[in-house]
Amino acid sequence: MITSVQNEKIKLLKRLLKDKSFMFLDNPKLISEAVKAGYKIEYLIIKENYAGKTDYGGENVLVSEEIFKTFSQTVNSQGLIGILKVEKKPLSVPKSNFLVLDELQDPGNVGTLLRSALGANFKDVYLINCVKVASDKVVRSSMGAIFKLNIFECTKNEFLNMCFGLHMCYADMYGENIYKITFPKNIGIVVGNEGNGVSEELKKVCNKSVSIPMANGLESLNASVAGSIIMYQIYSRS
Repeated sequence: MITSVQNEKIKLLKRLLKDKSFMFLDNPKLISEAVKAGYKIEYLIIKENYAGKTDYGGENVLVSEEIFKTFSQTVNSQGLIGILKVEKKPLSVPKSNFLVLDELQDPGNVGTLLRSALGANFKDVYLINCVKVASDKVVRSSMGAIFKLNIFECTKNEFLNMCFGLHMCYADMYGENIYKITFPKNIGIVVGNEGNGVSEELKKVCNKSVSIPMANGLESLNASVAGSIIMYQIYSRS
């Protein structure tokens, strides 16, 4: 069991913790979901006295409780952390309904939208200059949905060069009432930045804007709420 922060293995794992291309899964269920989806576990950090399952692959690193705390991202960790490398997927056109997130920076919003996208069968998701999908808060708020979606992290120019001919719409308070629209197959929903909304570049390549009717003078909704409502409205008609 490793008890010193000066241990070379601990130093290596701390470097990986700062590397945005590595994902730390502080939950056995998330680790299991990742393995089922074909992801390779590189390391398992195991807290002393942990008595659960550990046969997920990767190198087992048994550590003291104090050392474990330096890697745990949750208050009530179960004592097992899986580490995997996130490989960037080559950009490809969507095969069905898809979600586009335009510079969202709140990991809770991104994770929630990924979870809703999976539930509404929007299997292809494009993250344009968003918070990294490997972010601990994105992983936890998605509840494992990240392992069941086709997620593409890209720049705005990369997406614009690919999206020619795709049908897309974005939410806007002056758009068409979403409950009165007939959507085509393979439609994309664009959700914009929390503060600035959808960028002008993305608006120009969308076919239309849509609105969610609201009572009592409310003008807007949280990005993850609005995006989820729109996706589920489309899903309900499919």
